[in-house]
Amino acid sequence: MADSTTTVGDIEGELFKIERIREVLVRRESELRYMMDDIQLCKEISRLKKELQKLIALPEKEKSNEEKQREEELVQQIHKLVETRDFLVDDVEFERLR
Repeated sequence: MADSTTTVGDIEGELFKIERIREVLVRRESELRYMMDDIQLCKEISRLKKELQKLIALPEKEKSNEEKQREEELVQQIHKLVETRDFLVDDVEFERLR
């Protein structure tokens, strides 16, 4: 229960502080979500690059059509993920400046 000496101004001041804390927490949550997405994208890019490196290491003459096709698919997937990560980085920068 509130102290009898608490004024409306005191309560408004506390509400303002709480709102500022909430804004900080919401912003931090957003930053953490971006970081989590970035980590996931980097892991997937790394995984795909490793698979691609294995295929590239094979002599061209020995590659099956499926392996050649898989190389192309991997390059496209990596490119798409890198673009997605670029957009994510741009969003993070925009949020930071806001």
